[in-house]
Amino acid sequence: MIYLDGDTFTLSDFERSATAKRLKIENKLEGDDILDYQFLIDKVILPIYKKYQQPIYVNSGFRSKLLNEKVGGVKNSQHLSLKNEAAADIDTRKGKVENKVLFDIIADMVRRREIPVDQLIDEKGCRWIHISTKRTGSNRYMILSLQ
Repeated sequence: MIYLDGDTFTLSDFERSATAKRLKIENKLEGDDILDYQFLIDKVILPIYKKYQQPIYVNSGFRSKLLNEKVGGVKNSQHLSLKNEAAADIDTRKGKVENKVLFDIIADMVRRREIPVDQLIDEKGCRWIHISTKRTGSNRYMILSLQ
């Protein structure tokens, strides 16, 4: 929900949710979920930020099962941090054109295997960007566009 603070994202940036707050749903990382999201921050999000050099906002990170239900997420969403996975929906808050610039930067990083990405998805013409990773196991390095 918030953006990069200096050069460091915090785990709480990936727990924040307006829907969870409004519905009073607890949405806290625990156990291996913490490791999964710290991996996402360290190995994926920070390298993207260092290349992009502008704020990146987290719209949706970790989701508890109840929160995932309430936002209409799929049952096997990587936002649930299942099987050593973590996901975030990010954007620039500057609109679709600038989000597309960020998406293209990330896609190039994925193609070059500079970051361990399972899925990079342009959501609805770059309204936001979904990015996921697997802390263990094989990342698929998929680049998709969902209209």
